[in-house]
This record gives sequence, C-alpha cells and structure tokens, in this order.
Amino acid sequence: MNDWLMIVAMALITFSVRYVLLARSVPVRIGPRLQRLLTYSAPAVLTALWVPIVFFPEDELSVTVTNPYLLGALLAIGLACTRLSMLLVVGISIGFFVALQLQVFG
Repeated sequence: MNDWLMIVAMALITFSVRYVLLARSVPVRIGPRLQRLLTYSAPAVLTALWVPIVFFPEDELSVTVTNPYLLGALLAIGLACTRLSMLLVVGISIGFFVALQLQVFG
C-alpha cells in the first residue's frame, strides 16, 4: 500500500508542476534568464542517463578498449561530428555495438 501511495503522490506532484508551468489559465510567466537556464536541462538529463551506462557497464568503472559501450559511444560521437543524418549515426553505432557484443560473447 505504501508503494502505491508514493506512486500516486509523485504523479500528483509531477502533474501539478507541469500544469502550473504549461496551463494558460495560470498566470505564471518564466523570465528570460530562467528560460535560458532551462535550455541546459535536456543535455543534463541525457548525460545523467548515458554516463553510468557507458562508463559503468558492470557496476565498475571500465575505461578500456574492451568496453563495447565506450567504443560504441565514441563511434557515435565521431560519426555525429561528420554531420551524417541522426538515423544513420544511430544505425551504424548500434550495428557496431552489436558486432562487438557478438564478438565478445560469440
């Protein structure tokens, strides 16, 4: 029961924060400085998602050439810098990662 209460409470908190900022009926306006700061939220969240996956694949720091997550990420960064389409970068990177996984476990 405690888990369900926590889930409902967090859903209400999330909804209320978003409603206050997005509803046109509530007269809340965000200043230009806060708007500029909010542009950094997406890169911060994405970084918080990929860093543990790439650098700690087995709950231990792994910065070696045998880490397929690190090699796949480096390839994706390199391909993205060449201005290829995003879909092509993702496809090539996933293919490279799968090939590394099959080579390691195959």
